[in-house]
Amino acid sequence: MSAMTLVPDTWTLTTRMLKHNIRSVDTIITILIMPIMIMLAFVFVLGGAMNTGDPSLRYVDYVVPVVLLLAIASGVAYTGFRVNLDVTQGMYDRFRTMPIARGSMIGGHVVSSVIINGVSAVVIFLIALLCGYRPHPGWAGFGVMVGVLLVSLVAFAVMGVAFGMAAQSSEGAGVFAYVVMGLMFVSSGFAPTSTMKAGLRWFADHQPMTPIINSLRAAQSGQVDGITTLIALIWLAAMIIGFGIMCSWAVRRVEHRKP
Repeated sequence: MSAMTLVPDTWTLTTRMLKHNIRSVDTIITILIMPIMIMLAFVFVLGGAMNTGDPSLRYVDYVVPVVLLLAIASGVAYTGFRVNLDVTQGMYDRFRTMPIARGSMIGGHVVSSVIINGVSAVVIFLIALLCGYRPHPGWAGFGVMVGVLLVSLVAFAVMGVAFGMAAQSSEGAGVFAYVVMGLMFVSSGFAPTSTMKAGLRWFADHQPMTPIINSLRAAQSGQVDGITTLIALIWLAAMIIGFGIMCSWAVRRVEHRKP
C-alpha cells in the first residue's frame, strides 16, 4: 500500500512545503532578492573592472551561470532549515504514525525544493535578460543548459535535505550552503581561473562548481563542451548518490533515536 501511494503522498507533502515557501518572506529574500542583488552588483558595479579573458564575451553573459547556481544554493539552505524544523519539532515523527508511504516526506522536500528553486532560476534568468544578457545556445546548447540545471536542482535539493536531517539544530541546518557558495566564489564563476595564483587556480579548476559553471557558460553560447559537461554531470551524480546515502543514514538515526 505504501509503495502504491508513494507518488500521491509525495505530491501532497510537496504542496504543503510549497505553501510554506510562498507564505514566507524570508524564503523570497533568500532565494530571489539576494542572488539578484549579487548579479546587479557584479554586472553594474564591478563588471566594468572585470576581465573575462575573451573580448567578445560581455561580463553579464559571463556571470549569469554562477548567479543561477547561487540562487539554487541559497534556496536549498532554506530547504535544509525546513527539513530540520520538521525533525526537531516532531512533525517527522507525526508523519511516521500516519498511513502514508515511507519516504514521501523526504520526497516532498526534494520535489518542492526543485520546484521553488526552478522558479527562482527562471526569475533570475528573466532579470538577467533585462540586464542585457543575450544567450544564443541553439537547440543543443539549450538542451545542455536545461539538463545541467535540472540535475543541479536535484543534486542541491538532496544535499539540503541530507544536511537538514543530519543537523542537530535548525540554525546549523543551512551552514553547508555557505561552503557551497564559497566554492562558487573560488571557481571560474566570477573571474577566469587563469587570473588566480597557482595553488588556488589548481583548486578552482578541480573542484565541482567549475565544470558545472563552465558547461553552462559554453552551452549558452552554442559551443557545447562535451567533456566538461560530462565531468559536470559526473560531479552532480556523485552529489546525488553521496548525499542520498547521507540522507538515508540520517533518517535511520532519527527513527532509532530515544524519545
